[in-house]
Amino acid sequence: MNMNNYESTIKFWDERFGKSLSTNKRYDPQKPIPIVEIEEGLKWLIKEADSINDFGCGIGTLLFRSLFLGTKKAIGIDISPKAIELANHTSKLNKMDNKTDFKVGGIELLKKIGKNSIDAGVLFNTIDNILPEDAILVLKEMNRILKKNGKLLIKLNDAIPKNELEENDYYQLISEDFYKEKSGLYFWNLSDTKFKEIISPYFEIVKYVDFPFPQTDSKNRLYYLENKK
Repeated sequence: MNMNNYESTIKFWDERFGKSLSTNKRYDPQKPIPIVEIEEGLKWLIKEADSINDFGCGIGTLLFRSLFLGTKKAIGIDISPKAIELANHTSKLNKMDNKTDFKVGGIELLKKIGKNSIDAGVLFNTIDNILPEDAILVLKEMNRILKKNGKLLIKLNDAIPKNELEENDYYQLISEDFYKEKSGLYFWNLSDTKFKEIISPYFEIVKYVDFPFPQTDSKNRLYYLENKK
């Protein structure tokens, strides 16, 4: 995962999370995730899970909530230094820093985690917001680090009809179904069929739900997965 490919992504998230730092906006782990489908998915994920890894963790919201609900160890990885700075601050504020390990980086940090050593994993709007070749590597690494029958919760953006993308200059086509937004973020327009194809060597689908995403006209897709061994 060449970090030079993600300079605009890092800039986007650093600006957003930097504002949260300056306004002291932090997450309270005692409060349920406001989106019911995500809260329910997280509870399924961490049932009997002592350890959890979130690749693309942002400010660590899902990890903090997991720890409050009983998970014992949380590992968070993100390419945004501001996100990790905020996560570490929140961790200290909630006296959870002895249970958390937040680091700035990419796939190289996943590679340092031991095989079959983690109970549960999270990939929220990560697989469809990084380069396709990196997405496949992330799936392989998550398959490697999760225990046998370990659980993985993946959230994807909604798939957009190709004609809508072609008519919208907000999206610049880079390769088949892969775009760069004017925001600087990447967008892999993954259909459900394509997603099932890329995860099939590594994970089995246990459950699927979709739900309206707040303040948008689109939905998000949530996949409950189990590790294949």
